[in-house]
Amino acid sequence: MAYCVHCGVKLEEGVRQCPLCKTPVIDPAEPRREDAPRAYPVRTPEQELKRNKRYLLTWAALLLLLPAALCLVIDALTGGGLNWSIYAAGALVLLFVPTAVSLLVPRNKLYLSMLTSFVCLNGYLFMTEQLSGSDGWFFPIALPAITLGTAMIALITLLYRRDQLNKLTLLGAVLFAVAMQCLGVEWLHSLAQGQGARFLWSPYVVAPCIFVSLAIFFINANRPMREELRRRVHF
Repeated sequence: MAYCVHCGVKLEEGVRQCPLCKTPVIDPAEPRREDAPRAYPVRTPEQELKRNKRYLLTWAALLLLLPAALCLVIDALTGGGLNWSIYAAGALVLLFVPTAVSLLVPRNKLYLSMLTSFVCLNGYLFMTEQLSGSDGWFFPIALPAITLGTAMIALITLLYRRDQLNKLTLLGAVLFAVAMQCLGVEWLHSLAQGQGARFLWSPYVVAPCIFVSLAIFFINANRPMREELRRRVHF
């Protein structure tokens, strides 16, 4: 049995510091046994606070669905119908549905949340096209562009979760995906306009993204450079 050298309190075997004055316990003559029983229980993962999903879902509904309903009511009372409020309410519902799914679905069902966001975003844009009476841009431009972006996000997420990407190469992969998305959007737009494959503005975005992405993958492949960067930025 040991006693604290500072305050004299009796110490249980295995403690690393005095429970009263927090003085470190050092006993060179008796090496500490890691398997010795502790005087106080150690926090386990089961003791960590768990998020209250119902509470968070209620707040999400109040912050998103209530303003959506308020917009519809105000528009109906002041404008004699539903005009601008449909776009505002639709955007708020678009935010609420993926939020609710992410709260209700377990974390290992991340791809279900992505699919829900994909469906909601496409549904909102299709509604916008139909209500605005504009020329057909959803199917030739918006739908394939969102599909391309969602596919790249899913692929990057899969590689990162399988430890094929670290934090550094994740950044490089995201920059490469941004470059491909810009090329895809301009290509789809030029095809929809009947102009063939024309690239006017996207190369200005693609060039720096590709350059930085390749530099990141080169640094990651070079161990001394990678370790030096890690020491400097703590990634």
